[in-house]
Amino acid sequence: MFKLDSVESIKKAIRVDHDFDDDLIMDVYLPGAINEVKTAVSLNEEDEPFYKDNPTFNLAVLNIIAHHNDNRSITSNEQSFDIPSSSMKLVQTLRSDLVKWRKENIEVLAYEP
Repeated sequence: MFKLDSVESIKKAIRVDHDFDDDLIMDVYLPGAINEVKTAVSLNEEDEPFYKDNPTFNLAVLNIIAHHNDNRSITSNEQSFDIPSSSMKLVQTLRSDLVKWRKENIEVLAYEP
């Protein structure tokens, strides 16, 4: 299974075949991408298990890592792009999935007046 904590898995997924940027990927891009997705979906501590081994979450994070890796230069001869719209679609899917996950996994306290 794919793991976000493996630099080799991430590099394979984003098609990087050198070791020059391993620290950048793991220490900058990965935590930044995780934070970006979680901030857009939910930062509630009770939702942390939702993200564990969630393929949609992993894909959203990888999508953002790949984007930042591909568009890292401030100056370039190539056109740079904003975060891909596919990332926003993945975030919207995660938001919907989170609502379902909460219904199935978080105990709701009944209100008694």
